[in-house]
Amino acid sequence: MRRGMVQLIELIIDERVRRLTNLQTDLLNHYLGLPLLLLGTQTVYFPSKPIMNSLFNSTIKLSDPARELHEKMCSQETGKLFSQKELTSMLDNCSLSDLMQYVQELLDKNLLKLVKQNKELKFQAVDAAEAEKKSGMSSDEALVYSYIEASGREGIWTKTIKAKTNLHQHVVLKCLKSLESQRYVKSVKSVKYPTRKIYMLYNLQPSIDVTGGPWFTDSELDVEFINSLLTIVWRFTAERTYPNGFNNFSDENGRDALYSSNVKSYTTIEEILEFISESGISTEQLTKPDIRSLCEVLVYDDKLEKVSFDCFRVTLQSVLQMTQPVGGQQSSKREEYSIFSHGNSMAASSSDKDVLYFDEWTL
Repeated sequence: MRRGMVQLIELIIDERVRRLTNLQTDLLNHYLGLPLLLLGTQTVYFPSKPIMNSLFNSTIKLSDPARELHEKMCSQETGKLFSQKELTSMLDNCSLSDLMQYVQELLDKNLLKLVKQNKELKFQAVDAAEAEKKSGMSSDEALVYSYIEASGREGIWTKTIKAKTNLHQHVVLKCLKSLESQRYVKSVKSVKYPTRKIYMLYNLQPSIDVTGGPWFTDSELDVEFINSLLTIVWRFTAERTYPNGFNNFSDENGRDALYSSNVKSYTTIEEILEFISESGISTEQLTKPDIRSLCEVLVYDDKLEKVSFDCFRVTLQSVLQMTQPVGGQQSSKREEYSIFSHGNSMAASSSDKDVLYFDEWTL
């Protein structure tokens, strides 16, 4: 099995490599000079410029078995990696030489790419539209595009592209400009690295790590939007906690405003999210973690208290502060109590003779 895999690698990647005995990355680099891209536990191999040029200039027509193999691979889940054994079973256990020929046809048409996963070479199908797109690129553009494609929704920095491709800065910028003009890639702003120019595929949406989520607008923190949502979350929770919370609420009648013991006097983040989504308050698509973050901010401000996991209710003090008159003091008639100002009818005296001690008074 291993020798068959080695033979397949030799004939697909480069005919000059006839005696390759293993799949180690350093040997592949030594013989072929292939730039490598690490994707977690995966290593993607990109053909060198001479091989890549031969792929673009290839005019070999796709045979029926090769087309059948590609269709079966595309019928599986997107991005699935196939082993040599799986490819052989798709074509009713065809011979190794025939499989080699069909795989080479797909490689020539950019309909297949090689991926190394856990020290094993695997194959990944490329859809026809993507292959046609790559066929119209130059070798440098295809190389730059491959690294941008592999970066996914995180995107890749221009300096990282230059370091991985070993291309001159002018060549990289020229390729990026060409790809961007054809709407193959786009540049986005990163919240973490505002000064960096990040590129990703044109049809992808940046991840939350790049955009900052719904709390950022044009890479800047939207304080007004956040404060509006905090107020909405608090008022919704207050209406669930105190039924008369906004109807002449004060500390004297606050006890009467509570629900009875058999009624739930708190709300959940699911209820808050449902209310915001149905009311159309926010044009941003909020999620449960977003609502949870807002509630945690209100807990920190002592406006909400956590009842249990993802369950919150407002604090009485926050309701009193919200309902008191504007510019006035808290609506409470109680005065501060002190033992020195109550129950003491004796006038102050500086003479020790006038002082009545407790032990004498009890005699």
